[in-house]
Amino acid sequence: MQKEMFLFLGAIFTAVIGYVAARLTSSVQLQIAKDNSEKDLKLQSDRLLDERLKAEVELERDKLETLHKTLSRISFENSQTMSYIQSTDTELSEFRARYIENCGRLHEALAITDLYYPEMSEGVREIFGQANRFWGYQEGVIRIDIRENNPSWMAHMEKVLDAGAKVNRRVENLQYKIAERGKELNKALHRTSR
Repeated sequence: MQKEMFLFLGAIFTAVIGYVAARLTSSVQLQIAKDNSEKDLKLQSDRLLDERLKAEVELERDKLETLHKTLSRISFENSQTMSYIQSTDTELSEFRARYIENCGRLHEALAITDLYYPEMSEGVREIFGQANRFWGYQEGVIRIDIRENNPSWMAHMEKVLDAGAKVNRRVENLQYKIAERGKELNKALHRTSR
């Protein structure tokens, strides 16, 4: 009977050890699975954040490019060169059509800055004001015959050049800000390329 008791206790002891070992193995496997699952979720989350950042950067770069090109065109349309071109052989109706096109570009620039870059909106509004002065004075230059009223023509031309210079200074300032923001976006994009 003692032998059976030892066998019985041995069987119980073996069963307990087997149970503890199975429990321990199961617990370790669950922890490993949990850790792997958390790593997978983190990797997936990081990948989604990178994709989102890339999409946002792409959209912003597109808007910055459009704004930069629009401002360049506005700068050209409100320049001394364009004033001289318009001063010779330009019909008033053609001039006014170009003015309306210029206003359309200014509205586009304002929409982009209001929606995406509110810190630049005031600069575009200042450009808008100076551009309107430029075109108003330029119309005076076109309507006045320099041979008949040289002083008035010269006064209008001086105001055209002043307004054009102010437009161009403000455009340069905004384009500098655009370039700086572009650099920031490039850095952000490089951080996502892991």
